[in-house]
Amino acid sequence: MRFRIKNQMKDAHLPEPHFKTEDMFTVVLKCPVKSSLETWHTLKEQILLESTTKIGKSALMISEMVYRYQYGTIPEMAKKLAITERGVEKNIQKLKAQNLLERKEGVRSGYWELIITNP
Repeated sequence: MRFRIKNQMKDAHLPEPHFKTEDMFTVVLKCPVKSSLETWHTLKEQILLESTTKIGKSALMISEMVYRYQYGTIPEMAKKLAITERGVEKNIQKLKAQNLLERKEGVRSGYWELIITNP
């Protein structure tokens, strides 16, 4: 079991779990957390500068979600933003058209990546 968990975490690009066997078997999973809020605000300003057209509130929030967790899905984003999945898809298309967002390693098992030329 230990190796299956490690392999699955590695495949999902998540931090390796820590196994404790003292007294009781315990698995500690670490959440991949991006750096501070200040860094996001700096990056957000850069996104706004690089944008060729106006970026809406939802598109900025999608960018922040991608910054904080690259493996988020469109349904998860829609639920957090309280908009439709189609609304998320349209905002993603706008970000892609401006070369600010890209999907890496496939549609189903891949991840999102913000593309910022001068972070």
